[in-house]
Amino acid sequence: MNILLVEDEPPIADVLSRNLRARGNVVRVEGTGRDSLLALTEAVPDVMVLDINLPDLTGWEVLRRLAPADRERVPVIVLSASPLAPSRVQEFQPAGVLVKPFPMDALVRLIEEVTPEPAVDRGASHA
Repeated sequence: MNILLVEDEPPIADVLSRNLRARGNVVRVEGTGRDSLLALTEAVPDVMVLDINLPDLTGWEVLRRLAPADRERVPVIVLSASPLAPSRVQEFQPAGVLVKPFPMDALVRLIEEVTPEPAVDRGASHA
């Protein structure tokens, strides 16, 4: 699975990316909102894990700037160090929300829940 991890705190980004890679994922790490938007123009990930408190744009602003097609095809899990305002969650409707600190298994489980199953190639039928 291809994951875009947007986290500006290097120790957190390192722990999350190492754990996700250890589970067989390809992880691209970006530390700013602007860099995350640029990354989305270069490749479409299976899921984006987005910190709300970034140094340049908030995670909410990143979501606001995403193209509608990207919002529909890329599930977004938002991370925050503090509880999120229910009005913001309702406005942007992320696929998932985690408040730091959280167990790694919670993130892995949430990623599995919000990403569609890959298409299974059942092969051609032979008559």
